[in-house]
Amino acid sequence: MLTTATIIQLTVSLSILNVWLFRRDKATSYRGATAKTLLEEFRAYGFPDWVYYTVGPLKVLTAILMIAAIWSPMLLFPSTLCMAGMMLTALICHLRIRQDSLTKAIPAGTIFLLCSVILTISLTN
Repeated sequence: MLTTATIIQLTVSLSILNVWLFRRDKATSYRGATAKTLLEEFRAYGFPDWVYYTVGPLKVLTAILMIAAIWSPMLLFPSTLCMAGMMLTALICHLRIRQDSLTKAIPAGTIFLLCSVILTISLTN
């Protein structure tokens, strides 16, 4: 079971790092409203720019801590809980934009679900 959690940790972490470090300025079909970048997406949700500039580094740091938790397990629960909270918020934001299709919420929902699985595994070990 530990191997499963590690694979999920890496999947979540590398996905978040990919989005925030390499794809933040690229259009995807999952961006909310008509946003072409992550900053535009945050604006579409009604957030001020400082939220984007706070959430980005926090997500990157949390993803790095989730990777570090492979070698230092005490980091796993707090980093995964933090990521789950951010992804639940992202999921709610996607669902609040009425004109968007539900498919735009799939990445946030999937990462939230994977974080929930990691938390469940870590609590049972």
